Amino acid sequence: MQTKAVAEVSTLAEARAQAVAATAGVALDGWRTNTSPCQGQRGEIADDGRWTLSGFAGLPVPPADQIATLRRIRDMWRQQGYEITEDRTFADGTRGAVSMRDPGTDITISLTTTASRDRVAVILASGCYRPAAGEDPANA
Repeated sequence: MQTKAVAEVSTLAEARAQAVAATAGVALDGWRTNTSPCQGQRGEIADDGRWTLSGFAGLPVPPADQIATLRRIRDMWRQQGYEITEDRTFADGTRGAVSMRDPGTDITISLTTTASRDRVAVILASGCYRPAAGEDPANA
């Protein structure tokens, strides 16, 4: 497990989210991140300082463009060598979801059209890291 500073992971996460926004042709709306302790396979909370970063935003994509936008982003991810972990259109045919995992950084990003149809939700999660000296992001 690597040791990483919060700023380093935050910068990488935002760059990945901005690439999604650029491919969608819209600006990220409400980008925010937070850190938390890592969880084990059975849901136990790590007590040794290991931490993860989560990021959230919206993409204000018009309803008629949402499925095409998800497909463009999926294709961009494939071209960049990311693993596509979900790619589906919901039963109504107008909404969907696509997700990826970057095997090089263990960052995952999930995009889902919202029930209100006014945006696409962006949810990002990093892998787990040991804290850098002087940081305690697991308990921030």
